[in-house]
Amino acid sequence: MTANGQALTANGPGSTPASPVASGQGRRVRRRHLWLIPGLTIAVIANAQASEHSLGLGPLLLFGILPHLPVLLGIGQPHARGQMPVRGIPLFNVMHHPGPPLVIIGLATVGVLPAFWLVGGLAWFSHIVVDLAFGHGLRTAEGWRRPWWRAR
Repeated sequence: MTANGQALTANGPGSTPASPVASGQGRRVRRRHLWLIPGLTIAVIANAQASEHSLGLGPLLLFGILPHLPVLLGIGQPHARGQMPVRGIPLFNVMHHPGPPLVIIGLATVGVLPAFWLVGGLAWFSHIVVDLAFGHGLRTAEGWRRPWWRAR
């Protein structure tokens, strides 16, 4: 301890600085991270439904990965770091809007669609909710991340 009550650190030549977590400068848990709880809960329900209907992992993997395939449309297109190429934005936004999976879940719940679609819709919706926890979601027309609470 120093005279003013601060702890001494050995950051001289040959020593390593204190870790960011130990010094309180690490990643911060934010309110948006709470979206992980419902997102993972929906994923567990989707898995239980897949097991109940003997569907395996197919619909879980398909609908869990499918929403990010529009990113591939932007390969080779100019864009800044953190910006999505313009070509893939419309399809990406449709795939990350909660409306389509909720319609599929609703139709499958009432029996219009088979159980495959119920599991797929749940996995898709889970993907969207977990993306909210990580700060991802819909994009602006220019390709930048849009806060989830803004529709436009």
